[in-house]
Amino acid sequence: MAQYLNVTAKQVIIRFATACLVFGVHFIAVAQVLSDPTRPPAAASSELASGQAATGPILQSILISPHRAEAIINGQTVKVGDKVGDAKVVKITESEVLLSSGKDLKALKLFPNIEKHRTRGASSPQRTNSVDKRRQQGQTLE
Repeated sequence: MAQYLNVTAKQVIIRFATACLVFGVHFIAVAQVLSDPTRPPAAASSELASGQAATGPILQSILISPHRAEAIINGQTVKVGDKVGDAKVVKITESEVLLSSGKDLKALKLFPNIEKHRTRGASSPQRTNSVDKRRQQGQTLE
């Protein structure tokens, strides 16, 4: 009987190890499908990697801290005053970089397909609740 238990324990261990191996390989394969959300757009990185001339400068990232403001344009880190091709970096904000070339200004947006819109209530300076309204009108609170 002890020999039977010994064989059964070996079979359980082998089955457990096989299951761990199968599920482990599955999770590794699934993890490789996920993409890096901080990676530049595929078009920008493929153009820069292949050496093809882009239609213009491509803004890839913006780095802002209390002590610095930098942007990565066509793989080059630039600050205000630096040159990108024949244009000069004029301003760096959270979402765009302004380039000046002669009298022309060009805005490079970090997310060109995203636009911000004000909501209806955003233009009102301050909302008051019903208690504040009753106090303003001289009504007593119960």
